[in-house]
Amino acid sequence: MKKWLLGSALTGMMLVTLTACGGGDGDEKQDVVKVWTYPVHGEYEGELKESIAEFEEQNPSIKVEYEILSWAEGLQKFDIALNSGSPPDLYFGRPLGKYKETELLVPIDDKLSIDLSDYDEIALDHMTLEGSMYGLPLYQFLHVWGGNKALLEEYGVDYEKIQAEGWTWDEFYELASIGEQENSNGDPQYGFVFQGVDEELLDHLARNNGIPYRMTEEGIQWDDEKILEAMEFIVKLRDDGILPAETAAIDAAKRQEMYYNYQALFYGRAIPYADAMVEARNLEIQDGVTDGEELEFVLLPIPHHEGQEEVAQGGAEGYLLFTQNNADETHIDNSVKVLEHLAGADAIGKTSSALALPIIHKEAADKYELPLSPENTVAAERLASNVLPPNTINSELAAKDDMFKTQVVVPTFQGLISGELSPDEALEKFKSEAASDRYQP
Repeated sequence: MKKWLLGSALTGMMLVTLTACGGGDGDEKQDVVKVWTYPVHGEYEGELKESIAEFEEQNPSIKVEYEILSWAEGLQKFDIALNSGSPPDLYFGRPLGKYKETELLVPIDDKLSIDLSDYDEIALDHMTLEGSMYGLPLYQFLHVWGGNKALLEEYGVDYEKIQAEGWTWDEFYELASIGEQENSNGDPQYGFVFQGVDEELLDHLARNNGIPYRMTEEGIQWDDEKILEAMEFIVKLRDDGILPAETAAIDAAKRQEMYYNYQALFYGRAIPYADAMVEARNLEIQDGVTDGEELEFVLLPIPHHEGQEEVAQGGAEGYLLFTQNNADETHIDNSVKVLEHLAGADAIGKTSSALALPIIHKEAADKYELPLSPENTVAAERLASNVLPPNTINSELAAKDDMFKTQVVVPTFQGLISGELSPDEALEKFKSEAASDRYQP
């Protein structure tokens, strides 16, 4: 009797084990799809868990395993996995030439079952590389300039007109000149504050002076009168006291601190989410958690040179599809199903709303709202329509462009903004380096 009971128990355990492994009649073993992503916003992991649970309930044959990478170390971890031939099935980012060269980045043009016309066209463009689409966007980011609403109103600046129509370099200069004085605490107040530890300010102005891309199929474009004009304008802002003399040493944290302390009439770089960040800080001030003076954020476009087209700085990021050396088509198809879900309407709506970014899916736009003031909402939507499509250069040129930025642009701009180089000397540096073999197409 005891032997019979033991045998029955063992048989039952074996059946349970076989069922869990998909070995029972009519059952299938679950296909595991691995997702590597980042803390896209504060509540993203919680939303991701709910989204995955919903997907698995609808697709019981697929198991989704995710990992949240850190912004500081995640890219290196992914590169190691990719170069070893074992990337995750889905990775959060944007398509890069070096990913394509591994032949593990998978084009999805003929694998999707969704209607791409529901997505913003520019956002989709940023998920393509050399004519093929490799992922779906989760959001479209914007890099903008901003203003202190109280100071703008004090000086009579018609910021709503700027938001609706844009402004030129000359118009910006005239208005920024008003801010040259001291604030109520006796600290210097500037017309404009921007971080100077990188090349972003020069990039913003170059794009709005008829140089949309630093590198094209013809080579480096920062070698003529247009980039010289942008550098001369920056030096003029510094020499006339509109930009702080110490701009070369100002990083993003210091720039934000100066804005919060009423030391900046205008500042950059900002993002639409700065509106929500400022509101959160105001609540902390009211609750006594943070010291300081409350303020309101005004979202502004980057000014353009007279006669040139205004363009917005931005792009898109989302989930990319990868394969492993031994993956079969069924597994890839299952990964595509997960991709469509994680970058679907609800995911886009929740993420865009959390980050105060323009909603890039029609269905999501009808269901979700942005945590922006009405005037900032209008400005963000207009700027989103002015975002340039991605540069269409091949991966080899993209690598050269990145090297030119790192090895030439950043140190040269540091020399310019610190006063060690004149605009003409900086231009000659760009021209001589652009003509060297290492940066030639």
